[in-house]
Amino acid sequence: MEVQYCFIREGYFTEHSSFINMLDVGQTKKQSNRVHLCISVKEDENRYVIPLRNNLGNPVRKFGRIGHAVPSASRKNAGLDFRYTLIVNDDKYIEIPDERKIPRSQARRIEAEFDTIVTEFLQYLKGYKKAVKKRRVHREPLYRVSSLQNYELNN
Repeated sequence: MEVQYCFIREGYFTEHSSFINMLDVGQTKKQSNRVHLCISVKEDENRYVIPLRNNLGNPVRKFGRIGHAVPSASRKNAGLDFRYTLIVNDDKYIEIPDERKIPRSQARRIEAEFDTIVTEFLQYLKGYKKAVKKRRVHREPLYRVSSLQNYELNN
């Protein structure tokens, strides 16, 4: 796996306007301008896109890990937020920028910690799938606001 940044085209958000637990609901322009980290998981053949947020806050909460901190000089609380991960398998919705759209310090950190980020995300995904299987998603604070609720995920 390699580090790949992407934008999700506005059409994705327009066509999936009924999705719950999304960032910037109803603001398709803003949604399509958010940088995401693309991770393709071989086990279930999905492309997960994890949003980079300006204000993630503490990536580890009392109920578990919600993301991975990726601060920059001007955005001290920035990070990747696993809770708002989307699945975008259709290439027509993915735009890969020609040049990096995030500060160099954030890109270096993501590249240096990419294996850790993937491991942390896969652990989050595994926990989410387990909560689905046990029908506990809405009772688990780590998953109750997850955008993954919009998809049927096979265990």
